[in-house]
Amino acid sequence: MISNLNNEHAWPYEIDPLLASLFRYIDSLSLPETPYVTGRPPVSKKSLLKCFFLKTYFAIDSLRKLVRVLQRFRCFQRACGLGEVPHLSTFSRAAKWFREQGFPVFHAQVLKNLEVRYPKIVLIDSTTLRSSLYDSQAKWGVSTRYHWFKGYKLHLCTTAEGIILSHVLTTANRNDAAVAPELLVSLKQWDIELVLGDAAYDSEKVRQTAEQSGILFISPINRRNSEERKDAYGRVVPVFLETRFGQWLFGLRREIERVFNELKSDGVEQPRWYGFHRYVLHVLCCILMHNFEFLL
Repeated sequence: MISNLNNEHAWPYEIDPLLASLFRYIDSLSLPETPYVTGRPPVSKKSLLKCFFLKTYFAIDSLRKLVRVLQRFRCFQRACGLGEVPHLSTFSRAAKWFREQGFPVFHAQVLKNLEVRYPKIVLIDSTTLRSSLYDSQAKWGVSTRYHWFKGYKLHLCTTAEGIILSHVLTTANRNDAAVAPELLVSLKQWDIELVLGDAAYDSEKVRQTAEQSGILFISPINRRNSEERKDAYGRVVPVFLETRFGQWLFGLRREIERVFNELKSDGVEQPRWYGFHRYVLHVLCCILMHNFEFLL
């Protein structure tokens, strides 16, 4: 989906079918617009949103470069509904609005259209997102694939079908179990019965947070704690995972691994980028584009 920007993408009136469908969907949304009083008329939030998705689609690494691309290719201006290219400061303000207010509205509407009402089983996991070694906001972390790396971690909760329900983006040094309670609290709006995680989520605090929301949280026993475990959970879960039903149930976790693979294939990880807010904007757009594809 995401590729380098070159002239073959810049022919007048041509746009990828996914972007075209997404732009039509944005036009159908009801977003609060800034009322015009005096001075220069405000730029439509829908047009600015289209610009952000254009930026994500072509992996444009900064708002400044996005402005230059829009100035160079007038077909993209027309596709985004712009009469003229807004100033860089306008995009900066719009990006802050989207991170703090726009994304929750957009995401909730997509989930509503997908009729995500009663997901009984939810999967939880995280993946590494490398950034530039010169990124002063990123932190060093450890992963099984890269060993030591500098960057961020994307924590997700998805349905068993692969629809992303909630997310948290953290620096790479954050432990999965420490972030899980924040994700679990965000699931209260759905009638969820079961959340499945890997051994990194084997924590009493995680299970207590889930229980407070009426959710049963199951994860394998962390090997680091296996010799010390004498509680009922530590005795029962290993036996349960050996049963046919337990193996089938945890086989569903392959779906969230597939989601991460698709996101990375679509360019969610940008190892040369730097800046937390830059990465957040990119990740939010990738999540929305991933979920939107379920509507097509």
